[in-house]
Amino acid sequence: MEMGSAKYLTWVLTAGMWLAASGTGWAQDVVAVLSSNLVPYREALEGFQEVFGESVPTYNLSENSPKLPPGTRVVVSFGGKAALFPYPEAVTLIYAMAPGIDFKFAKRPGPSVQIEMLTDERAIVPKLKDIQPALKRLAVFWVSNSIDDNVERMQEASAPMEIEIVPERLKSPDELPERLRSIYKDVDAIWLMPDPFLINSQSFAVLKEFSWSNKVPLYVPAAGLVEQGATASISASFREIGRAAASAARRVLAKKPVEDPVYPEKVETVLSLKAATNAGLLIPPDVVKSLDKVVP
Repeated sequence: MEMGSAKYLTWVLTAGMWLAASGTGWAQDVVAVLSSNLVPYREALEGFQEVFGESVPTYNLSENSPKLPPGTRVVVSFGGKAALFPYPEAVTLIYAMAPGIDFKFAKRPGPSVQIEMLTDERAIVPKLKDIQPALKRLAVFWVSNSIDDNVERMQEASAPMEIEIVPERLKSPDELPERLRSIYKDVDAIWLMPDPFLINSQSFAVLKEFSWSNKVPLYVPAAGLVEQGATASISASFREIGRAAASAARRVLAKKPVEDPVYPEKVETVLSLKAATNAGLLIPPDVVKSLDKVVP
């Protein structure tokens, strides 16, 4: 009997050590906060749960305010409102899907890690070259200060591929029509940065009209804009953004270094055949087959 008890105790201790090493039990240290019940936030949360492997307490700011359990070490937020909630200083905030918010500029009282909505620029440029092999001059539009670094990285990624980035930073979306007229015939395509201060229904309509009227492909950072008339999108899915947040959370809990910002690993390319034709592109069949999604 004593021998059996000893074996049982040994098994329990071994199992406990394995569970600690594998990260199981971290759920009590993590809280997820969503700005609202919008589908993109829910999809990101599902991706988070897939990789994190455990169900964590979840709050929806449209329904209630988060009450962090004692011992909470990490908050994973989805959406701008959730990112800006006043969390305790001791908590590490991993924030995603909050365009325009960068705590390197607006410091929060505590550590934070940003999950980029942008795809890593080193992945964007080769995809654009696959779709448009003749691409040489790419106009890039944005407004927000927080996106300046992304544009610089895009310039670095483009140089080895002999693509010149033509930076077109605007003070406001109202400058867009005039700036488009100034680059007419000087660029081969347009890349629209994921800037909430630039992208709205009116500015997108202006860009689409310019693209179709002047045979200049319009590339965007969100698949939903392709169905509205953009040529193609190169982006990470909401689920992939959640998966990246989970990987970052596990590293924080394991006290391992986390690169900031964190880029989602997998990118998705979506092409509109109609918009490509209207923008003057003829996409080879082998390229079409290689894309993640093609819409008529």
